[in-house]
Amino acid sequence: MAKPSAEEITASTRAELSNTPYACSELTVLSGGTANFLYKGTLTKPLPDGTTHVVVKHAEDFVKNNPAFSLSTDRCRFEEASLEAVQAGLGAVSAGQFTVKTPRLLHYNPRTNTQVQEYAPGTLDLKNYALTFWTPTSSELKSQCHDLGRSLGSWLRKFHNWADLPEQEGLRGTVKQNVGMQKLKHLINYPNSLSSASSHPQILGNEEVMSTIKEVVAMAEKELQDESKLGIIHGDFWTGNALVPARSFGARGDSVTVDIIDWELVQMGVRPLDLGQMIAELYELKLFKAIDAGVWIIEGFSEGYGTMDDEFAFRTSIHVGCHLLNFSGVPGWGTQEKVESVVDKGVDILVKAWKKDRSWFEGMELGCLFVKKQ
Repeated sequence: MAKPSAEEITASTRAELSNTPYACSELTVLSGGTANFLYKGTLTKPLPDGTTHVVVKHAEDFVKNNPAFSLSTDRCRFEEASLEAVQAGLGAVSAGQFTVKTPRLLHYNPRTNTQVQEYAPGTLDLKNYALTFWTPTSSELKSQCHDLGRSLGSWLRKFHNWADLPEQEGLRGTVKQNVGMQKLKHLINYPNSLSSASSHPQILGNEEVMSTIKEVVAMAEKELQDESKLGIIHGDFWTGNALVPARSFGARGDSVTVDIIDWELVQMGVRPLDLGQMIAELYELKLFKAIDAGVWIIEGFSEGYGTMDDEFAFRTSIHVGCHLLNFSGVPGWGTQEKVESVVDKGVDILVKAWKKDRSWFEGMELGCLFVKKQ
């Protein structure tokens, strides 16, 4: 059966909402995301609180940008359950001028996999904000970047701790069922490291490195089999899923809200995966674009997350290394020579973390992970 066109999906989504409080006079396609159909909805009638615009998110059983790739719509119910729970019990976290929260879920139709969420006007994801406003980065922004990192780290720590509470047993039972996304994320991060390494001759020819990667892959596989080591994680915690206002943040008196979005990959996993993905993406800002803000945010992020033992820090660093190995070839980020240098950095991080070489880390940008915090 032929897949519905984007136009057909837009029309059916608008028709679906027509008899709800979220009826829209217009659905405007939003950029961002690859799997779902995402719109800015202009409400026909404002909500009682005065809201005039919402985000409308619709999922099909295939990837929007690649219809040949099947993807279960079960992901929507896991996002809905997570947003409802977080909305009810987690709360926002602030550091300096920054407040981190999740957008409100206003409506969910499990029959059609359509959501309506709070809309934050005039935003950019943190990755594109950095490329737009921090190239180059003024040293005057260092304390501000530390505050942003601390707010993100503090929010993530609060989320991880909250998710372990006895009151979240029901949510853990629900999230545990998101096996499809757990397996997909594991495949992309770990078994894929072997094929990524094979595309770089300087790595493929290094027996020590290839052996280490194989051991890391085996370790990650074993982790998933030990439920005692797993907790609820966001599953896709990176700069692309942190929305900030698309303007200069200004002085400390300027209040800035950061929204953590895209909860479809919420799953049971080891907590360093959430830290490692965010840190790797921030580090790429420095490695590819010489944006110092990336490192400054990492420093604040580590401080905000708080005390982690060496084992946790090494596991986080392993994930940073795997991410740099697997995701440094994004088109437009740099020349092939630059890509190879970033991949080499990722491999160095992976190998040194696997060997638990603490002194090596203390001499580079990720040394902040190993600093004892109050």
